[in-house]
Amino acid sequence: MTKKLIAVDLDGTLLTSTNTISKKSKETIEKVLDFGHKVVIITGRDFYGSIKVARELFNRHEGGLVASSNGALVFDLAKDKPVINHTIPREIVKEMIAYGKSLGLDYLIYHDNKILAEKDDAYDLDFLSKKNKLEVEIIEDLADKLDFDLNKLLFSAKPSLIEKVKSDFEEKFKGKVNPIHSMPQFLDCMPAGIHKGRSLLEIADFYGIDHKDTLAFGDEINDETMIEMAGTGIAMANASDYIKNLADYICPTNDDDGIALYLEKNIL
Repeated sequence: MTKKLIAVDLDGTLLTSTNTISKKSKETIEKVLDFGHKVVIITGRDFYGSIKVARELFNRHEGGLVASSNGALVFDLAKDKPVINHTIPREIVKEMIAYGKSLGLDYLIYHDNKILAEKDDAYDLDFLSKKNKLEVEIIEDLADKLDFDLNKLLFSAKPSLIEKVKSDFEEKFKGKVNPIHSMPQFLDCMPAGIHKGRSLLEIADFYGIDHKDTLAFGDEINDETMIEMAGTGIAMANASDYIKNLADYICPTNDDDGIALYLEKNIL
C-alpha cells in the first residue's frame, strides 16, 4: 500500500459551519490513520487557534502535525514541540505595523494563547476571538512593546480596503513577507515564501512521502497553493469558484461530511 499524506484546512473544510468536527469526519480520519496514512492540518489559523482542534482530531493516536499560520509553524503533537518554524523578524513586523496603520488598517497579534490588539474596536476582533476561542488583551502602543518574532501578523479592515491595499503590501515588502488575502476582511502576512503549498511539501519530505502521493482539501483563497501543488487537490462544494476551478475534484460541503465521503471512496 502506498502511504498518502492528506492535508486538511480547518475553517470551511474540516470544521462544519458550527465550528466543530463531525463524528463521521473524525471516525473516518481515524480509520485512515489506522491504515498507516498521514493526516495533517494546514490552516491559516494561528497556533493557539488550531492546537485544540488538532488535539481533538489526533487524540486516539500518538500524535500528528498541525501547520498553523499558513505553514509558518509546524507543530508535532507527539513530541510536543515545533519541527518547522519560520518567523518574521520583529524589526520588519514593526515596519509593517506602521505602514498598515498609515493605510487605516488594524493589526492583531497571536501570542501566549491570546489575541493582542492595540484597541478594543479593531475590525472583526470579536469574530476572531469567538472563532478561535481565545481571550483578547488590549495593550496600548503594542508595537513598541514587541520583544518576540512572529509567524504571522494579521491586518483587518473592511473588505474593500483590504482588497485595495494588498498589492501595496506585496510591493513594499517584496522578498520580506508574503501577504495572503485569507478572508475578505483579513490580510495574513507570513515570512517570505511561506504558504500552504510549501508547507505541504515540507511535511511530505518530513514523512518521506512522495509529493505525488499528497492530497489537499480546501475552500478559500489561502488554500490555492496547496490545492495546486498537491498530487490531488480537492475543493469543498462550498469553496469559492476560483478554488473549485483549480481543483482536481470537488467533494460535498463541510456540512455534508465532504472529506469523509471522499476518503471512504478513494482511500479506504
